[in-house]
Amino acid sequence: MPKSAVDDKPSAPEAFPSPTPWPGANARLLGLGIGLPVSELDRLAQFSAAEFERFTLEWVSDYLAIKVPEIVEVQQRGGAGDKGRDVLAWLDQTKVLRRRWRLYQCKHYGAALGAGIAAAEIGKVIFYTHRGDYTVPEQYVFVTHKGVTSPFQDLIDAPEKLRSFIITNWDKHCRDEIRKQPVDLSVELKEYINNFDFSIFRAKQPLELLKEHAQTRYHLTVFGAPLIDRAVPPSPPSEVTPGETGYVTQLFAVIGEQMGAPVLSHKEFSHIDKYRKLFDRSRITFYSTEGLKELARDQMADVRFFETLLDEFGNSLYHWYSDIAASGYQRLLNTVKGSQSIQLGSHALAPHVLANDREGMCHQMANEGLVQWCE
Repeated sequence: MPKSAVDDKPSAPEAFPSPTPWPGANARLLGLGIGLPVSELDRLAQFSAAEFERFTLEWVSDYLAIKVPEIVEVQQRGGAGDKGRDVLAWLDQTKVLRRRWRLYQCKHYGAALGAGIAAAEIGKVIFYTHRGDYTVPEQYVFVTHKGVTSPFQDLIDAPEKLRSFIITNWDKHCRDEIRKQPVDLSVELKEYINNFDFSIFRAKQPLELLKEHAQTRYHLTVFGAPLIDRAVPPSPPSEVTPGETGYVTQLFAVIGEQMGAPVLSHKEFSHIDKYRKLFDRSRITFYSTEGLKELARDQMADVRFFETLLDEFGNSLYHWYSDIAASGYQRLLNTVKGSQSIQLGSHALAPHVLANDREGMCHQMANEGLVQWCE
């Protein structure tokens, strides 16, 4: 929607953090792993203007910033006094005198964006760059959920026609929409427009936008896309890998405590059925949980789902693994037993957690140093 900019002095850019999580997204969209029966385009239409700007920030920060190596910083600037700038992608570090940048302007309307409304936004970037508030972006992209009208797309595809349209319709679409005070088309401003590079303007098609957003870590939490079937958990390799050092070392300590002698290798207890089975089963369940981690990373595009699940187990099992009166062996057994009864609620990974995963989470905690079986 058109916004009246405050006519003030240029200010230093303010950095913004990465997009924050969508409130209640797990419970709202992921409880069953299938999302709501609403098409992505329809759900996009249900966003508020602020949510659509957040969606655009996610796309720029987690798709474009990866696909375009030159992008070094992404900022959200939408709001009062933004001077026609919603989301910015900087291509140079702050120490560069004339930093290159790209501008992504969010327009969330019930219909396709037409040339008249777009002209007001184009007028802002022309006025403020002419005044010297900021430099001309190398790209200016209109981001919409309904696309743009055919006549406006024709103007975008023909920069000279777009230039002519802006000059001819300045009083109608731009004069009173840039700031609180009218901006007349002075001789100097018209000359600036005649020399302005109108090829920087373009529009992002909604389907392409959704396709690219689907490659970000945020897409599943926003749209509730169904998950692919989980792959069969991987089997442990024949030899212990460096990534297993943490929990394997603790298993050696537990078994050594029971045997009454330090243990440095599984060969030292391979002849004792009880300890050999404990060691082999621990590795099987550890790797089962590695499969859960891969599910979060590869299919849900966010390994933090696994990390929060690990925190859930750590908090719920605290009294089992911190029992100072128990031996290391008893702590381990009690914690594994306790893991089978934890209620995971609406956690995003809950529908995909197997019995072996629960036991494996105990060894994952040991591997991360979150628990210590033996004092």
